[in-house]
Amino acid sequence: MTIEEIKKVLKRKAVIFQTGGFKPANEIGESWIGCVKWKQKDDEIPKDKDGEDMFPLASIFTGGLEYVPEGIKGIELCNIFISKNIFDHLLDMEGYYHVTMINSTEGLESCLWENPNVKSFPLKPELIEDDYPQWDGGMDPSIEDAVIELENNGEIDYYEDIHTEDYSMHKVGGYPAYIQPGDWNKEFEFIMQISSDEKADLNIVDNGSFYFFYNKQLDKWELQCDFF
Repeated sequence: MTIEEIKKVLKRKAVIFQTGGFKPANEIGESWIGCVKWKQKDDEIPKDKDGEDMFPLASIFTGGLEYVPEGIKGIELCNIFISKNIFDHLLDMEGYYHVTMINSTEGLESCLWENPNVKSFPLKPELIEDDYPQWDGGMDPSIEDAVIELENNGEIDYYEDIHTEDYSMHKVGGYPAYIQPGDWNKEFEFIMQISSDEKADLNIVDNGSFYFFYNKQLDKWELQCDFF
């Protein structure tokens, strides 16, 4: 394979988010880190596996984004919650996070569910056309072999010729911007990433990230976390 063929196969669209730096509208359609401002009438703050209220992590209006992964097309809003004790369960986070998916903005009610450990900021979306996987992060083995061959022949350097931009930030779509070598169950689709955010005082263990994956057929989420 040539470098152009490899880039064509690997390239994915994504939407990245800028934290703050602009006046919030506080309207339906505006995503936030650190709080949830819109909910369905009967929605309540979810409880973790131990019966304790979870904290809002982010509220992402996916319906109005210029790109969303296939698995959440038709979903207008994802409200993301984590347990205050999630860092005690990093080897098995099942029951310590929750994603509320809302498929219509009609009838949404305003609320103010805040995370006491995170500063709330609005998020501004930006479409990117060229997200590529980390070298140790979800590349198909056949493509990886082709990259290795080109690198061994001195024809390319992966991080100079293909993965030239590292979108390690809040984002929807694209690839997980793994910090450590990683992969995921391909029965699940990578949906979004929430990363440590200095402005919002969000530190995931040690400048880490949460990676959210979804299986539409099973209606099930999986969560990964890595850090420095």
